[in-house]
Amino acid sequence: MGWLNLKKIEMKNGHIRKLMNLFSDYEELFLEKNFSLFKDDLKRELEKSRKIDIREEMDIYNRSKIRIISANDYEYPKNLREVSNFPLFLYVKGKKLIEGNVKKTANKEKTLFSTENEEKNYNFNRNIAVIGTRRMTKIGRNNCEKIVKELLDYDINLISGLAEGIDTIALKMAVENQNKVTAVVGSGLDVVYPYGNRELWEKISECGTLISEYPMGTKPLKWNFPQRNRIIAGLSEGILVAESFKSGGALITAELGFTLNREIFAIPGFLNYPSFEGCNNLIKENKAKLVTSADDIAKEFLWDLSKKNSKIEKLTEDEELVFRLLVEEMNVEEISNKIPKFPVKKLFSVLMSLKIKGLIVETGVTEFLKIV
Repeated sequence: MGWLNLKKIEMKNGHIRKLMNLFSDYEELFLEKNFSLFKDDLKRELEKSRKIDIREEMDIYNRSKIRIISANDYEYPKNLREVSNFPLFLYVKGKKLIEGNVKKTANKEKTLFSTENEEKNYNFNRNIAVIGTRRMTKIGRNNCEKIVKELLDYDINLISGLAEGIDTIALKMAVENQNKVTAVVGSGLDVVYPYGNRELWEKISECGTLISEYPMGTKPLKWNFPQRNRIIAGLSEGILVAESFKSGGALITAELGFTLNREIFAIPGFLNYPSFEGCNNLIKENKAKLVTSADDIAKEFLWDLSKKNSKIEKLTEDEELVFRLLVEEMNVEEISNKIPKFPVKKLFSVLMSLKIKGLIVETGVTEFLKIV
């Protein structure tokens, strides 16, 4: 981890990034053929960095089960390097970003890394970010839960920011469903924020992956989070905005993703709801594709829809009768009027069963129900 020595002498990130782009390994800097090309000021800085001893600090990270990955390490996700100001180091806790046996392949300029089984590479994990406002509405929450639940059937790696609101809902669902999950945070991995998510934070560190670009002890300063958003965008192949005001972190991430040619998706919302203005604007400006189900996302990536289990096939005759009626939002009275011979008590039982199966939700506006 020699690259970290350059950070310790407070060399500018831009300078370290240039050196990383030119040389695959820190020790290559000191080869005579390379070192002789540097200006005297840079030579002095490099020599100073070589005297830094970080073994004690690395022991602390090892005891905390935190790995430090430089941008030139094999575990560093290739798609994150597409970000112009990609993070120089990732602090990672939990599962590896790249699994499988790793081999080196050398060329004339630098050492490249690849996995023997590309299917296990982070870049082939169906990396879908789900993001949105901290101040979500009940409708936004229901929409998010509906599409995330469907997405998890496609065995995605769900990426989010561990903020309150939409991020938390999406990550919790992925953890509970035992899906692959990656959370990117804006503090050191020993500083839980928001503290109310400490249990989810710990679960993800055990069953998924926690990522930060900040060393241990870093507080969740407000300017850390816009920086964090570029990591979410860089890691993702697609970004789903579940609910968003016309400005905020979710919109920053979506805009970054758009510039990186990521697929952007947005759930539409009511015209008079400020919390959906960001989603509606993304769709209106042709920056995001309108989605009402996970199948809309799957079709964009040409995922095999036939591998998804059909929930409708598992319905009872009564459940299917009621389910087929719900082509729009309806309240219980309207449903009952459509099937007058159906006992109301039985209707409530069927509606409850459909809710448990995740096929309908209550919108909470006027006690309406709608198909999920």
